[in-house]
Amino acid sequence: MLAPQDFTVLDGIPVTSVARTILDLAAVLRPADLEVVIDRAERTGLFDLNAVVEVLTRANGKKGTHTLKRTLAAYEHSTQKSELERAFKQLLNQATDITKPSFNAVVQGETTTHEVDALWQAQRLAVQLDGFEFHRTRRDREHDAASDADLELAGYRVMRLTWDDVTINGGRTLRRLRLAMRLA
Repeated sequence: MLAPQDFTVLDGIPVTSVARTILDLAAVLRPADLEVVIDRAERTGLFDLNAVVEVLTRANGKKGTHTLKRTLAAYEHSTQKSELERAFKQLLNQATDITKPSFNAVVQGETTTHEVDALWQAQRLAVQLDGFEFHRTRRDREHDAASDADLELAGYRVMRLTWDDVTINGGRTLRRLRLAMRLA
């Protein structure tokens, strides 16, 4: 029996959620093929690690749970976020008055989905951490601006933070976060 969050109806057709589909595929695919499924789901903005973990919690030993757990462990290890993201998490740990965000959350913009580095859903505040490696070219900046605009049109505020914002000017960044949350 499927839990209500494991299925939906799309164009009148009952379909399983992406997370449940990944669990079902784990029962029949080789781990390498399952990694491809997870990678493709992530690239298309459909992968939600939290939803997959929740499906595993409800799976109660269903065939494929062991394979999916092993694949996720390897996946999580291989996608360790940048040093900047780890520094941001440490900065947030210093601020006991700021609620912890969802990290690497998938957010629906006006026209497409986006993965944001940190999300405070109740305040509709998204933080993007701009490390030099992935945010240095003109094309990167144009993509970032288009993504920000799409999120803003969907009612989110986007705050972009650099290495200096997190490590050198951490106090100022915490004040900015507090202000942004009060303005929500």
